[in-house]
Amino acid sequence: MLVIREFITNINGFRDRGVRSLLVSSLIIIVSLFCFKGLCALDDSLKKLLRQATGITDDDVKSAAEKREISLFDAYALAVQKTERMAIEGENSIQAQERKLQAIESFLPYFSIRANLALPLPDTKYVSLARSAVSLYLRQPIFTGLKEVSRMQSAWSEGRIREYQLNQGAYQLLMEVGVAYYSVLLAERDLKNNEELLDLHNKTLAELQRRVGIGRSRQSEILRTGAQINALQARIKSLRSSRDHARLVLATLIGIVADYTLADSPGPEDPSFTVEDTQSLIESRWDVKAAKEQIESARAGVISAYGTHLPSVYLEGSYIIDQGKQYKVDRLKQGLQMGLSANPLSGIASGYLNNGVPTKTRDYYFSFGAELPIFGGDITFAKVREANSIKRQADLNYTQMLRIARQDIADSFQVWESSKIELEAYRKALTYAEENNRVVAGEYRLNLVTILDVLTALTSLQSARYDYERALLQLKLNRIRLGIATNEFSGEKIRALK
Repeated sequence: MLVIREFITNINGFRDRGVRSLLVSSLIIIVSLFCFKGLCALDDSLKKLLRQATGITDDDVKSAAEKREISLFDAYALAVQKTERMAIEGENSIQAQERKLQAIESFLPYFSIRANLALPLPDTKYVSLARSAVSLYLRQPIFTGLKEVSRMQSAWSEGRIREYQLNQGAYQLLMEVGVAYYSVLLAERDLKNNEELLDLHNKTLAELQRRVGIGRSRQSEILRTGAQINALQARIKSLRSSRDHARLVLATLIGIVADYTLADSPGPEDPSFTVEDTQSLIESRWDVKAAKEQIESARAGVISAYGTHLPSVYLEGSYIIDQGKQYKVDRLKQGLQMGLSANPLSGIASGYLNNGVPTKTRDYYFSFGAELPIFGGDITFAKVREANSIKRQADLNYTQMLRIARQDIADSFQVWESSKIELEAYRKALTYAEENNRVVAGEYRLNLVTILDVLTALTSLQSARYDYERALLQLKLNRIRLGIATNEFSGEKIRALK
């Protein structure tokens, strides 16, 4: 307090207005530097949170931004840093951390400077009990019905919940980027396949027209092939529109507007865990951890609700910097001379007197205070009932989340294993189609088959190749989904996709 008074006195002691302006400007610059440092610290905190949750570094983003052909890992890195989604989740986590500090500060004393002007001003007829003064005020809570304890517990739980939600948000973003990424690849390959089929059908039509001219084929075959060509042309137009839409969705997710191409990567290896590890995998999921932490937060709310029945104890004090003592003493003397000692308030006034002579007054005071709630309607009991209901709701949400997580993991395993079986079947079909095309080509060289048979074999080969590539892309996407469901790509583990 003395330091503050001395600081104020020293500033006001400079009569030179220029010197005082210089001091004020210096103070503003210092405060601005501290604020700028705080903003930089918040920015660094956000980067650190995103780095921990996603495993993406600035170098990853820079490398991806310089590429014209991006992989799934590059697309995810761009989505993390080039869009606002993860930054918004990160800000929620930072806000939760700041609320943790606020909860801790609730145990600390409250310190402020107060200034008041009592009206009406004192005169010769009345003694004013209100005092105009400038003072320093201090209040230290000692016990406030478990409010601070429950608030701190709730703030710590909220901080962990936001952290888990940030990690879960990173997984959801990865899944959306994966779906959009493989949707573009599938649309491009489907379009390419149909364009190649259209080319084969055009060649078939030309051959049929030649054969009809020499009486080796019927006119109906030309009409049937023409109908297939028109259907393929319509499908190609639809596929181009679908491809453009898929590319737009992916570009929006990863935050780029420049033209780009996609590089299909091999994808992660088979997982080292099995479906028998489901229980341990469930406990590691971020959404399950968040639901479990919600129970702790609700329990803190119950403590806070019950704490409203308890008394509050505090210590407070004040130090008066300026109150115009002499002015008040003069007014008090005038009041006494006018016979105010007979006033009912004379007992209060005489407390300042010693045999009619004003005594010295203290510039400070402190006191202990206590407050016990007795009756507040049904509000207090309603808060208790509400808190207990929230706690029961959190318990139900947690058990529901466990069931959903178990289903998600089991379903992800089943879909991934089924896609492996499906891919193997398409691999065999492609092998047979390739062998059939090789045999038909050999027979054509021996004049055992016509060019129409060759084109039919090529069409079958093209369809088999497309089915295999589609199944391969779906297998990779299902593998990503399995990794997300089992918390396999958390933090640094995301580099398994690189």
